Amino acid sequence: MRQILEIFFLPFVIVLSCLLIVAQARADVPSYAVVKEKSFLKFSAIQNSAPVQGKFSDFTAEIKFDPEHLDESSIKVEVALASVSVASEEVQSNIKMPDWLSVDAFPKAVFNCKQFTRMPTSNNYYANGQLTLRGKTVPVVLNFQMEHFDEKNAVATGYVTVRRSDFGVGQGEWARDDVVKNEVRIEFRIAAEKK
Repeated sequence: MRQILEIFFLPFVIVLSCLLIVAQARADVPSYAVVKEKSFLKFSAIQNSAPVQGKFSDFTAEIKFDPEHLDESSIKVEVALASVSVASEEVQSNIKMPDWLSVDAFPKAVFNCKQFTRMPTSNNYYANGQLTLRGKTVPVVLNFQMEHFDEKNAVATGYVTVRRSDFGVGQGEWARDDVVKNEVRIEFRIAAEKK
């Protein structure tokens, strides 16, 4: 009888052990909190053949990252679009309006990522995720470099170039790219501390 019970329960014990190991591996991926004063999120575009630069001062991030467990890593960034500021007064007066970011109707932009690729023998990564802006979700690929990573702190810098037309940023006469170019480059520096 004992042998029969052992034969019957052994597969369940093995499966349970495997699940516990996987759960432990997931739990081992550390979480990080953004250090705002050491981080930035900025962008640049071209208007009338001249660069226009701006930044967002209010953003949060949920970061779970481990270079040795990329398949269990994830990032979610939320940006308060009303926190945008631009050096050009003309652009600043219009960028929050419905034709552009429409911050009243769409107060947040969100980037979600659960797929990372590390370039061989380097600290460079690709983050394949989705960016939601003005109610539209589009696949984007971030290129970032892990400048510092240890058991307590992490610093990453990177960029991505998006097309504003993919998100409907620039309505009506501004949908054309003869005045404001379609490509917008987003750059970031994220300094974070392990929770």
